[in-house]
Amino acid sequence: MIWPLGLGDSHNFGRRVTVGAHRVQKPRAILWEWLVLGADSPLRTFLTAATERDGLGREAFAFLPGLSFFPSEGSHLSGALGGEVERVELQPLPRLSKEGRRALASIAGRAIALFSWLGVSDLHWENLVLGVGDQGRVIFAPIDVEMVLADLSLPTETKLLPDADPEYAAICRHAAGVRRLLPYLGKPVAVDDLLAMATAYRATFGFLERHARGVADVLSHVSGIRETPIRVCLRGTGDYVRAASEPIWPPLLDAENEQLARGDIPYFFRLYGQPGIRYHCEPTLTAARRLPLTGDVPQLDPILELSRGLRSPSRKELREEGLLTLLGAFDHPTFVGRHGTEGMEVTFKARSLVVKLENGEELHARRCGPCSFPR
Repeated sequence: MIWPLGLGDSHNFGRRVTVGAHRVQKPRAILWEWLVLGADSPLRTFLTAATERDGLGREAFAFLPGLSFFPSEGSHLSGALGGEVERVELQPLPRLSKEGRRALASIAGRAIALFSWLGVSDLHWENLVLGVGDQGRVIFAPIDVEMVLADLSLPTETKLLPDADPEYAAICRHAAGVRRLLPYLGKPVAVDDLLAMATAYRATFGFLERHARGVADVLSHVSGIRETPIRVCLRGTGDYVRAASEPIWPPLLDAENEQLARGDIPYFFRLYGQPGIRYHCEPTLTAARRLPLTGDVPQLDPILELSRGLRSPSRKELREEGLLTLLGAFDHPTFVGRHGTEGMEVTFKARSLVVKLENGEELHARRCGPCSFPR
């Protein structure tokens, strides 16, 4: 049985995601999702083989489901008309033992590292699933992957962790993707579990950096990758809803008004390796218009370059400041003293925390920012 349940916003001439009994119909390109979540994805195949060789462990990314994808008839996974995706079928997590919480914390660390490194964003809590899949594996994964290869500097940009901007602190804490884990990890997260999360983040990030060229080569050979839309969000749905009754800032673009007038929430995208922000301008989605490249208009953020092996100067900040950001997101006033874990020692002082790495390097951060989860 399939029931016509439309989910989410209307985009691109009234199109909505539709959920059936066993599949989800997505009227947009699903190639990025396939690469991250597909059972036969070349990226997943590469990562599995590399983790086994590298010592990270074959099951390091087993928190991702292996789904089947079905492009629309006469189309491709990269096509704007999209296709169907196997539904993620999960059972609720049971009450976790101490070892289970430690394992879940490690999954969180690996997920934050993977998605930050791949430049996947929009991972707010409503875009994530958590549960027990087949063979008893814990699954923690997005249900939509539309924004990828962004050159991120901090894991907060994925929306998995709350942003430090005090103006948006409460909203960020509520929407952050890892909030899905808190009922099982506890509030506050135990300090040993937090260190397990941080260790997993650092180990996974190091693994991905060692295999960056291999990942880039895999992606470079994926058919259609340069024609697949990468979503660009100019503003949130709430802003568009408010625009119907009050002025908003910055003012709506003509391209936004055009889409709102036809009953859609505006949808914009970019194409890998090409300039400009685009949007579909006719119902078959075979043509698109591009926003001006200059002037007082939104501009594209940097993207990771396959030709450079996904290398970027921001990687150092993502590795080091990202580690401190993760620790700060879960910091709590009850954490005191020195705590050691594999390859890392964290000291919680009255007003700062210090991370000492196995090479003797020290990282410092101010404690308990305004958006740590326990607040």
